[in-house]
Amino acid sequence: MAVETRVGLDDFNDIPTDPLPDPPDTYLAVTLEDFIAVEEPGAAPLVGDEDAILIPEDGDVMFYGDGGAGKTTLSIDLAYHLAGGDPWLSIPITRPAQVLIVENEGPRPLFRQKLRQKHEAWNGSPIDHRIRVVEAPWARLDFADEDCRTALADLIVIHNLDVVIVGPVTRSGMNDAGTLQEVRDFMVLVNDARRKAGRHCTFILIHHENKGGKVSGAWEGAGDTLFHVQGQGHGRTRLYVQKARWSSSHHATTMNLLWAEGAGFELDDNPDLDDQALAELIITAITRAPGAAWTKVEQSIKGVGNDRLRGIRDGLFVDGKIVNKISQMGVEILANTCEPRRPASLYLADDPTIQHLSLTALRQSPGAGLAQTAPPGGELLQLPLRRAPGPKGRTGVGAGAVHPPDTPNNDDIPFPNGSVTKSVTWEAIEQAANDFKERTGLTAGEDDIAAELRRQGYNTNPEDIQF
Repeated sequence: MAVETRVGLDDFNDIPTDPLPDPPDTYLAVTLEDFIAVEEPGAAPLVGDEDAILIPEDGDVMFYGDGGAGKTTLSIDLAYHLAGGDPWLSIPITRPAQVLIVENEGPRPLFRQKLRQKHEAWNGSPIDHRIRVVEAPWARLDFADEDCRTALADLIVIHNLDVVIVGPVTRSGMNDAGTLQEVRDFMVLVNDARRKAGRHCTFILIHHENKGGKVSGAWEGAGDTLFHVQGQGHGRTRLYVQKARWSSSHHATTMNLLWAEGAGFELDDNPDLDDQALAELIITAITRAPGAAWTKVEQSIKGVGNDRLRGIRDGLFVDGKIVNKISQMGVEILANTCEPRRPASLYLADDPTIQHLSLTALRQSPGAGLAQTAPPGGELLQLPLRRAPGPKGRTGVGAGAVHPPDTPNNDDIPFPNGSVTKSVTWEAIEQAANDFKERTGLTAGEDDIAAELRRQGYNTNPEDIQF
């Protein structure tokens, strides 16, 4: 009967710490011919082949994505394929590997149940006890702790581990997203655990993405392989190989995956998403990062032409699903278009943070772009204005400017409570802003535009302007 060995941090409390190595005093340089003549262990692929190594032996790999995208599920699926020696997503695995899973957050009973469901549904090659899970202490692996690195190194030695899967990074000694130097320092600690073990071992780290849909922190330059996991909804996941240092054939490629039974995945033979699915991806990207620039949204959706995405985006504008917050003459307004070569700030139309703004002045046909004045026959901006005070002498307030040229007499447009209403085009707003800028050299805001209107004989407050 096989005896199960359980090793935890408490088993290594008396082991003396092994400090990080000091920088070398000397360096050895050899000729190119001598360097390449050595057949050095550690160059074999775990996933891929000798000409296209997607996941290398003794390498550093990261899966990242939004919460619920399927990072952990995908990494567990990879663990089963590694342990069984079966191809993963149609990519060859060279040999069965010994794998350790370290789950560093969440309740242990739920993770135990997740693995049980995967194990019961697994129909690949036998894994023969080649997957191990750190059971205790639960969720307490900290690479910044010397004792933790020592305990992990001993597990690698005792069980001849080839792969260690750890996540999430932010619960494993990396408390922040990570500057470039912080990422480098953290990877030094990861490599120290490998060095202590004295064995080739690949580390697979699980991390999250930032609000812009990119990896959180300066991780692009770290490690050998970087996977971006994106949940697509409707039983789909997109796996983007953002970086494959040792495989140009896999680098910057996308795999569209279908969820399979038993928390597994299979390649989608028909990866083209319809317009509805792409519209949902655009909405999801804006939901995750309100105020996102359009280029950021485009970059978050891999493998789809920009022209197609922009057409779908414009349809969302027409349907009233999304809006673009812009500044027009120093005033924030909402547009139903993205004008070329102008920065965009995209929101869902029902986002509560923009409900004080309005689309009244910008109801245009799709693709028309943002005009400086209202289009012919288009809606005009309505400004409720109160009657200006009567003139006080020849040069007093309101003198000589009670009725600006080409505007109707206030008495002709009655309005409740003694105020009047005037139809104002964007040309009038622009003129007020320009007048202010000529006098002050500054960009006009709502208060400034209101002041310019008062200079023309009307008494209005900024809150009276309804955009």
